[in-house]
Amino acid sequence: MEKSLNNIKNFLYNLGEKIYKYRYLIGIVIIAICTFLELSGSSIGCWNTVMNSGIEDGVILGTSRSIRSDEWAVFTPMNFSQQFSGFKWFSNILRGNRTDVFMVYGLPTLNLMQIFRPFQIGYLFLGISRGLSFFWFSRLVFLFLISFELGMIISKKNKLLSFIMAILISFSPMVQWWFAVNGMAEILIFGELALVALYYYITQNSLIRRAIWLFLIILSAGGYLLILYPAWQVPMIYVIAFLGIAIIIENRKNIKINYKDVISIFLAIAIFLGCMFYIFNRSGDTIKTIINTNYPGSRVILGGGEKGRFVKYLTNIFLTYKEYGLNANTSEESVMFGLFPMGLIIAITSMIKNKKADIITLLLLIPYTFIGIYCVVGFPEIIAKITFMGFSIPIRAYLAIGFIDIIILIRGLTLIEKPFKLWISILISVILSIIMVCFAKKFNPNYVSVKIFIALLIISIYLFFFTLRYKTKFGKVFLLLGIMAIMFQSGVKVNPLRKGVSIIYDSPVIKEIQRINNDKNGTWIVDSIGFPVQNYLLMAGVPVVNSTNVYPDLEKWGKLDKENKYKAIYNRYAHIKIEILHETDKCENKFVLDQPDSFTVYLYPEDLKTLGIDYIFAVRFLDEFNTENINFEFINIVNGYTFYKVNYN
Repeated sequence: MEKSLNNIKNFLYNLGEKIYKYRYLIGIVIIAICTFLELSGSSIGCWNTVMNSGIEDGVILGTSRSIRSDEWAVFTPMNFSQQFSGFKWFSNILRGNRTDVFMVYGLPTLNLMQIFRPFQIGYLFLGISRGLSFFWFSRLVFLFLISFELGMIISKKNKLLSFIMAILISFSPMVQWWFAVNGMAEILIFGELALVALYYYITQNSLIRRAIWLFLIILSAGGYLLILYPAWQVPMIYVIAFLGIAIIIENRKNIKINYKDVISIFLAIAIFLGCMFYIFNRSGDTIKTIINTNYPGSRVILGGGEKGRFVKYLTNIFLTYKEYGLNANTSEESVMFGLFPMGLIIAITSMIKNKKADIITLLLLIPYTFIGIYCVVGFPEIIAKITFMGFSIPIRAYLAIGFIDIIILIRGLTLIEKPFKLWISILISVILSIIMVCFAKKFNPNYVSVKIFIALLIISIYLFFFTLRYKTKFGKVFLLLGIMAIMFQSGVKVNPLRKGVSIIYDSPVIKEIQRINNDKNGTWIVDSIGFPVQNYLLMAGVPVVNSTNVYPDLEKWGKLDKENKYKAIYNRYAHIKIEILHETDKCENKFVLDQPDSFTVYLYPEDLKTLGIDYIFAVRFLDEFNTENINFEFINIVNGYTFYKVNYN
């Protein structure tokens, strides 16, 4: 029996060593296979319901998530539209007018600056379906690999702890619920890559290798900067900065800077600044417009009111199973799975027992406390502005809190030399679990039922106990198995596994839009239908005036608002609904703000000429709106949607 167990142990060890040795090759193979098979985690299957398509969904495992509308209904359609614009920096498809697609949503463009958005490159050469696959799996694989590499630094080359760290980061609920939008994966990838590159830059002597690592630092800096989502970027940059300082201090004896390094650093900075000057100069007008919008504009959020998020990782376990009873939607409820406060307990205990301060832990406690105060209590306005934390919001800033929790957990397990005693482990696990689950119930009373309460209690006792007993013979195995099971339930299951994009391009509606547009290219609007249908037409490659305006088209809407009476309404990022009125209908307000990110525009037939509209996609017949000067020519009806050409006399 013992011999058999040793054989299994040796087999698993050798297998692990092989996987470690060829990890990058394995990662490349996974990306290649998934791309070739046209696999992705997109929720575009939701269009089936919206458009009454009745087409095979393409989902192999899991389910499409309608709540991720910013992915399947905004970001993905916009990516697909670039195939029809020639991958230009400025597209005429979005907003039905010249739109900067490189700066705002980071869509794939045929430009050297695309190097700062490497995961979009697949769209340029592989087509829509495989471009989507490459985008999805290249980010997942690279996030896992770079998290593992950072784990190797944090854990002092402990492969098992690095593997656990990679799992906790890559498949945390917050990462997976936000995986495809707002640069979630990119923030972590570029932030971690910069730290890994910094570590190897200061610990290696080869000039060529140092040049490569320096290039990766510059690439990471540019990629991070261009994410343009400060709600996550600002708090995370504090974490990256303090962790970077800790890495430098820990390895200060290895730092050897000569004149060649100084030259290469200045050259790298010059190249970086040149690239950023080119990008921001070309998109300068776009940036000015966004800064001066009424939403999101230059908001200052003072923070506070989010103390319950420290325990939300427990309820996150069941987000893929149960949504009813949440305080907010699943995406907003998601956090990083950091096992708070186990990392703090173990890291602090290890320093006390070792009688030695750990620079990484101590320096990370600075942004942890700083961001924690912002999230729980809030800042005075002057502090929020000076620190730039006013650009964030507490529910987003918790990304940084959870990330630190994971790093401190891994660091603590690295430094602790002996496991906690059995009776202490049991006592801490039980008491702490009761406290944590009770708080989870308090902050989410309608979600945590009796069954979930009991399940969370059992799960937390298990995880806490084996975390405290990690240094024992079976502690490592059971902690790893527990974390893998939880991450599968709370992270892996979030997004579906689907094949292809036939659900879009086999649709009779898309085919009809393309047929009409191929006859004579024109500008479209969607009439009397709310979000997200306006963006559906983008995937057919037609210009749509009221597709999601990623930044306001002030000139176009100003034509309907000569006195700037409604500018505060349309001067924003917005989903736009258009409704055509009869000439005799009375319209008190031409623009109506429905929500901070959406408004309705009421148009008379004559307004269509002002906006230069050629085609209308609707759910009603428009013949009754004919006037002496404007004729609505019926073209077809498909799946209940009507198509019209607008003729001007």
